[in-house]
Amino acid sequence: MSNEQNSMSRPKMPFSGFIAYWRLVLSLLKLRNTPPHTVRFHLIRGRILLSLGLYEQAISDFRSALRLNWRHDEAAFWLNEARRALPRAGETGSFT
Repeated sequence: MSNEQNSMSRPKMPFSGFIAYWRLVLSLLKLRNTPPHTVRFHLIRGRILLSLGLYEQAISDFRSALRLNWRHDEAAFWLNEARRALPRAGETGSFT
């Protein structure tokens, strides 16, 4: 098999996409080994949802983490990040 054929058979992924993909995989593995209904569980799942662009669900998980421990700095930080990432109605062209 020529080198040209070999390179055509593999999908090309930018390096940053590759890193993001593996971070997501590692987060999913951490989530699988974390007991549910803990601050850590909600933080991990919220960060996964945030990275997938599911802002409302991520916000819900960060709020759940804060309900379990209202003084958790990391949960408060990620809640603010998710709120900032949440598209505004004017930015999306939607009126609702």
